Amino acid sequence: MSLDIHLEADERLSITTIHKALSELGVLDTDNNDHTAEGIFESGLSVSAAYELNDHTLYAEDTKGMTFPVAIRCYIRIKWPEPEGFSAFGDLERFIKILTTKTDANFVVSFQYESTLYWRNSDGLQVA
Repeated sequence: MSLDIHLEADERLSITTIHKALSELGVLDTDNNDHTAEGIFESGLSVSAAYELNDHTLYAEDTKGMTFPVAIRCYIRIKWPEPEGFSAFGDLERFIKILTTKTDANFVVSFQYESTLYWRNSDGLQVA
């Protein structure tokens, strides 16, 4: 079983910032270049980020009042079962929190675009 989570961010979030966050969190496997960033955590959480070139629509149903053209999309997948002693949701939270320290970008993190889990706006990081 797996869960799909989406991070949609404005132009202030860069691939370089995502690279740095993944690196600082010690992801197991990374595949990074100037246009994409990918990483897999020991918990089974995987992150795949890319610049949005064609469709800048914010798809999260609950945008918490924000409207912005999406410049970066991160596809985050949690695969179960987790190895003993690891937490994919804990790794997700750590990833989101470290991004918040590295950028002032607005973003929305949602479960399958339906339920907002985290969002960052001018008030800082918020948790649902």
